[in-house]
Amino acid sequence: MPGGHASPHTAGHLHPGKHLMDTTPTPAGRPLAVWKGLTVSYVTPWAGERNISRDHLLLDNGGLRYSDEHSEDRDPRGGLWERWDGTYGDGAPQFGPFNSERQHTAMEHLLCQVCARPADRTTKGYLFLEPGRATVSKLEGSRTVQPPLCLPCALIARAQCPRLRNYVALRARKPSVWGLYGTAYVSCPRLAQRPTSSLAVDRECSVAYGTPELPYVLGNQLVREYRRVTIVNLDEEAARHTA
Repeated sequence: MPGGHASPHTAGHLHPGKHLMDTTPTPAGRPLAVWKGLTVSYVTPWAGERNISRDHLLLDNGGLRYSDEHSEDRDPRGGLWERWDGTYGDGAPQFGPFNSERQHTAMEHLLCQVCARPADRTTKGYLFLEPGRATVSKLEGSRTVQPPLCLPCALIARAQCPRLRNYVALRARKPSVWGLYGTAYVSCPRLAQRPTSSLAVDRECSVAYGTPELPYVLGNQLVREYRRVTIVNLDEEAARHTA
């Protein structure tokens, strides 16, 4: 369900003990998890999962890095990403935020944020839901951290997510990768009793790929930019889908 941070424009599984980023798509999707009658989306974190990035995070003149960094920690555009540990389905779902690894997987491969199958796509583009009301002119060129949806899951999200009481359904022909949303860090030498304690959070921010700020931001959400937007009627889309 739509969640995550309200900024910039506001919604593969983990193996036990896994902490390296895995953005391999899962074409077959996954069975929908249900908790107390509510469908739990693929990108939702669970209580048994945790962000372990600070355990090995360092900052030097070249920017952020892990002391034991692997190639899987960075995306193909050079962004460094959070590490998570734990198991999907362990404990209670934590509705609202994203598991950054699964958000990245869904956004990178344009998978449905609920079931992890390929998102619905027509000649008008990929299907997205955004909370609130908006015109095409407002949506065109705006940015989102919300992965797209397939039609069946879009109907589930609309029915269950409180943030979608007012919403706009849209299709984007070119939802281009723009950058990442994450945590910017600065160095605090006075705190440097151990390597990780020399870091201090500066701010949460969005940063475009290819900019000088990128090496100093630890990513937790991939950001896409809406291009060639069409507003659609979700019920009409669903009716055509089942016809």
